[in-house]
Amino acid sequence: MRSFSSSLSRLALLGTVVVASACQHEIHLAGTGAGNHTGSGTGGTGAGTGEDGGGGIPEVILPVDGGSGDAGPVVKMACQDNTTYQPEHSPGYSAADHTMYNNMAAQTLSSMSLTDKADQMRGVYSGSSGPQYSDIERTYDTPGGVRGIQFRDGPRGVNFVQATVAPSTDPNPAQVGNTEYSHNVSTVFPTPVARGATFDVDLEYRLGEAMGDEALSANQTMLLVPCVNILRHPFWGRSQETYGEDDYLLGRMGTGMAVGVQQYIMACAKHFAGNNIEDNRAGLDSEMDTQTLREVYGRHFDMIINDGGVACIMAAYNAVNGTKSTQNGDLLTTMLRNEFGFQGLVLSDWWAMPGGQIYNLDTSSRQSNTGGALVAGLDLEDPWSLNYFVLDSSPTITDQDLNPHALRILEQKFRFNVESTSQIPGGLRTPTSVWNTANGGISNNDAHIAVAQEVAEEAMVLLKNCPSSNPGCTAPGATSLLPLKRDGSIKSIAVVGATESYCQTTSNGPGITNCYDDFNNGVINFASGLRVGDLGSSRVDPDTTKSVDPYDGIVAAAGSGINVTTATTNGTDTTAVLAAAQAADVTVVVVGLTPYDEGEEYNASGDRINLDFDGKDLGYGTLQNDMVTAIVKQGKPVVVVIEAGSAMNMPWLSSVPAVVDAWYPGMVGGTALGELLFGDKNFSGKLPITWPTDESQLPPFNQATASSNATTMGYFLGYRRFDACTTPPLPADCSSQINGAPLFPFGYGLSYTTFQYSNLQVPCTNVTDNSVIDVTVDVRNTGPVAGDEVAMVFVSFPTGPTGTPRRSVKELKGFYRVTLAAAGTTGDAKRITIPIRVQDLKYYDMTSSSWLVQPGTYTIQVGPNAGNLPLSDTFSVPSN
Repeated sequence: MRSFSSSLSRLALLGTVVVASACQHEIHLAGTGAGNHTGSGTGGTGAGTGEDGGGGIPEVILPVDGGSGDAGPVVKMACQDNTTYQPEHSPGYSAADHTMYNNMAAQTLSSMSLTDKADQMRGVYSGSSGPQYSDIERTYDTPGGVRGIQFRDGPRGVNFVQATVAPSTDPNPAQVGNTEYSHNVSTVFPTPVARGATFDVDLEYRLGEAMGDEALSANQTMLLVPCVNILRHPFWGRSQETYGEDDYLLGRMGTGMAVGVQQYIMACAKHFAGNNIEDNRAGLDSEMDTQTLREVYGRHFDMIINDGGVACIMAAYNAVNGTKSTQNGDLLTTMLRNEFGFQGLVLSDWWAMPGGQIYNLDTSSRQSNTGGALVAGLDLEDPWSLNYFVLDSSPTITDQDLNPHALRILEQKFRFNVESTSQIPGGLRTPTSVWNTANGGISNNDAHIAVAQEVAEEAMVLLKNCPSSNPGCTAPGATSLLPLKRDGSIKSIAVVGATESYCQTTSNGPGITNCYDDFNNGVINFASGLRVGDLGSSRVDPDTTKSVDPYDGIVAAAGSGINVTTATTNGTDTTAVLAAAQAADVTVVVVGLTPYDEGEEYNASGDRINLDFDGKDLGYGTLQNDMVTAIVKQGKPVVVVIEAGSAMNMPWLSSVPAVVDAWYPGMVGGTALGELLFGDKNFSGKLPITWPTDESQLPPFNQATASSNATTMGYFLGYRRFDACTTPPLPADCSSQINGAPLFPFGYGLSYTTFQYSNLQVPCTNVTDNSVIDVTVDVRNTGPVAGDEVAMVFVSFPTGPTGTPRRSVKELKGFYRVTLAAAGTTGDAKRITIPIRVQDLKYYDMTSSSWLVQPGTYTIQVGPNAGNLPLSDTFSVPSN
């Protein structure tokens, strides 16, 4: 071992990909025709250059006539260490920079009082006569002139709904002079699960830049992003807030986000670790073995730390193996610092320390809780100085106890030029957006809104596209319903959806409790309203004058030759909807989930209880499914558009010709939807989740009972669980056999064109622990319009006798989004390079408590999704 310090045809669901028989510099190529945005392909594992590690990876245009463009197959050889390779947007945090900023911090620390050090490590006063919630997004400045931290939540935009509070050294919340809720606006981007569907690290980097720009324009100094909780189960209420189910995808996308934000201010990756259940999240215990903890719930944090150089990690609410994350030394010291080499600061999630929101917690409990957190490695308690209130008054806590924690916080302040109250914070870059309190938030952000639209265009997934006369087709074709035509064959379109209220109207009744946070005032018309996400800490208010809902987006895209109408329900009465659909040539039905159906726990939302639309009781019964079914029975062409954070049950799927997963598509998602439906842009989103046929294919979600708060987190989840648990003999981690294939595999997504994969080249016969394998593959557009394809590389591990390490059947280890011109035109085919780092193939050995690279033969598989990997080749890792 090497030590390391449903009735649809499956063919229709897998899409159409043709397989042909089986280290240059990047060429940036513009898309042409009815394709996606103009620009080069963007890789998930690119070679990086420049201050942010960007720069892309090799792309070579192949001949239009179908030739391979080279003299023959690559000659395989032994691949040696590669110490210069750097993935796209992966600058890390260099040892030299760490030393420099640490020395600056140490000089300041040497002149600080015990209280000044303590104030680096704690939030604001918790309250005197009752808990205060109006001032919870900052730490105090010190009288000596060291600036406190100004926090903002993400991850779909900068949360300025929570009031901004001016920096000060005043610990009296009565002096804040602000209400808790301000409804200031900022750019609202598609939610992270939508962005995971783009598989576009460069685009996520640019989105991070935009968020960092807007936060710094309001003098905020830390963004609480990226959110990289594993989407272990679609019931999780915050599924929308993460990038998907795969740790490699989370690591690459989270790195892009962190590095983009950190062009301006600090980023804080969250929530570490095993946090993927909302209900009673502070009391839950995530139980798992050490390999699962590190490989499934830790590996992506390792990537964001070492590739992204993230400044901060947030410790989660839940316990892991019986110990609260905020007091868990295995998490905060053994893993983060000793194994991952983290040099930044660790803060608590808001009220995640023992004591929660007991604002007047007794002194003895504070001292005990504080001692455990300090030893574990928690640097900063937020949002209150609750337990850490005693840092400068406990007889058992000394300067030496505080020094390493305060030093780490100060180091990151110096790194991002936010340490001094005598100057405006920041300076790494000057923001282009403008914070304007008089205008209600962020302005001058049109460029950021354009990024939000670009993300929505790449994120939406075409799940199904059949002719109206044959909704059970085996594959899309020339007569499929989409794209909608402007040739006169369609004269009218009805855009319809339910209107639902989701506010709690009676004590302990159904609905959310914080409708005062909601710019929709607790009511959503899915057809002509904006569904941008839940109303938890990630809530963001858009400028509605610059926003575009589904109906308006389709109106704009249809043009003057098509009459577009809309209708909605009245309670459970669908009369108006059915009349509008009957009168139209085509109906677009927008269905989705409310902020009560899924969201963060604290506002009476929380986890889902099933995969149904209207799955929680708001008095609507099965309204949305009934509405779709009734419209289909009218015999007209129907497109269903889904707005939700994860997989859904679709009982009408076999009878609906076209289905689009729009996720929560941001403030201009309607524009993207209209352009995609009419073919002005081509669908290219790929599912970052495995979509089950129904709940029976899922593992247990929340196993907490009256006597135990523990839920077992297994090693296999998502596509890895389907691979492991469908064929006996089952590994011990499979609680039961999964019957049948998923409805849609991880990475699935249709296009208006088709793609051909060929000429896979794996240049290495064998590799070292630090090799980088430059996998190349040719991808050709074989259809009539331009489009983007996401090529995926999965790796299967050596197999052997009993005692072989527990490994997945396959894991994603590389991906690349490539833009291809229409067939028969220059740029219709390219040879792309997807580097695979051998270090990304390591596993955690529980016997030796170390990361190892397993010797043996590895198989590389390439294709469009986890269920369709037609090309393969091998390489080997020699034994010692």
